[in-house]
Amino acid sequence: MRIASRTTDFGITTSDWFDVGGGESGWIAPSPKDSEIVYAGSYDGLITRYDHRTGQLRDVNPYPNNPMGWGAGDIKYRFQWNFPIVFSPHDQNTMYAGANVLFKSTNEGQSWEVISPDLTRNDKSKQGPSGGPLTKDNTSIEYYDTIFTVMNRRCRPGQSGAARTMGWCT
Repeated sequence: MRIASRTTDFGITTSDWFDVGGGESGWIAPSPKDSEIVYAGSYDGLITRYDHRTGQLRDVNPYPNNPMGWGAGDIKYRFQWNFPIVFSPHDQNTMYAGANVLFKSTNEGQSWEVISPDLTRNDKSKQGPSGGPLTKDNTSIEYYDTIFTVMNRRCRPGQSGAARTMGWCT
């Protein structure tokens, strides 16, 4: 959700709000080059790119597979329900997304590359299906062994840190 920060009218109302894509759970990352372009996440690795000027919304997922319904141990990349999406403070064209590995895009999400090994403990005992015996709830909210946040170090271009479910790694 995005909202105006000022108005020439009598006040900011709900008509000044608009959806920027993604889903109920995701991070929002406006383009540092153009604030009218916003990247927004949702569960299972979905990232959308929304252009407010044109109204165009498109998927720019790091990995084009919807793992809904699978346990974390059965999928290639484990994205958290609210996985991180951030831009580099050193290069406005560089965007990162975290799963169990760190993804990098330099072309607005048109393509992605994995730039790290698995940064988690990769504990297979915590990657089974979740939910009851009849109904599973494998929507990534309960995935273990994921990256929860990413920080690009301002003082050292090219170095990133990632917070995972069990501690900090660099």
